[in-house]
Amino acid sequence: MKIAINLNDRGYLHDYVDMGVFLIMAGSDYSVLTPVKFSIEELKEIKEQAKELYVYVNAMYDEHDLEGLEKHIDALHDIGINGLIFQDFGVLRMVNQKGYDFKMIYHPLTLNTNSSTLNTLSHYGISGAFVSKEISLKEQLEIRKNCDMPLFVLGHGVQYMMMSKRHLISNYESASNTTLSHNKDAITINPRGQDFPCHIYETTRGTAVFSKSRLYTLDLFNTLKDFDYLYIETMFMDSREAIEVTSMYCDCLKALERGTYDKEVKEYLPLLRKISKPLDRGFLYDDTIYRLEDVKRRDLEDAANK
Repeated sequence: MKIAINLNDRGYLHDYVDMGVFLIMAGSDYSVLTPVKFSIEELKEIKEQAKELYVYVNAMYDEHDLEGLEKHIDALHDIGINGLIFQDFGVLRMVNQKGYDFKMIYHPLTLNTNSSTLNTLSHYGISGAFVSKEISLKEQLEIRKNCDMPLFVLGHGVQYMMMSKRHLISNYESASNTTLSHNKDAITINPRGQDFPCHIYETTRGTAVFSKSRLYTLDLFNTLKDFDYLYIETMFMDSREAIEVTSMYCDCLKALERGTYDKEVKEYLPLLRKISKPLDRGFLYDDTIYRLEDVKRRDLEDAANK
């Protein structure tokens, strides 16, 4: 297992590499869900330091985006990045047509919930995939057991909830004649009747909502060790939190390799809870409510009752 992070501060890139982060992921002009975006020149400089650099080209693109998207992918190829994180199959088709040798990481946010689909997609040029975090740990491990490609699993950080191409914050302000905040990246909302605050932010490509709580798995390495990459999502972390959290995960991974993990992780957990909060387990220990066999059985019962 290797550590992968979403880079949110170039100033700490050297530190991340030194502590053992293997894979750097970075936003660009054609990214979504990455508030920090780097120019082609900045990505070139990051590539010179990182062991591997993958760039998010992960929006669902409209026809008017395609010309600029093609030029963007050409530029990424020219600077020699290692891979792309995508969800629009038009990106995969464009890369295949050009014959570029990017590693293509399929990240459709919520859809990677079974190994059969991923094994099929591997024949179309997909190099790896993020496992959906909306399923239980047991189901994630089942996918790992039966999937042939490298897999990424969310190890720490805020959790994606929804994305809209609409500019929801601006539309609300316009309709209500109010200003929510001078800093559009720092707004939180709370679902009606729920004690579950969420981050919401808006860019030119739309609006995204993430949990305010951070998923954590620092004490689950013995279970997660068969995954290829443990991903740390640094969105909504300041530079200090991001570097310290990543350092703990890297140290515990090294401890796992030398056989001292069970002892050392007990010392790190109290520190993690002070630095990165609030923490939760996400869906790791929740049962999936609807399964395919349940849906089929319900459909048969409904048909019999008509």
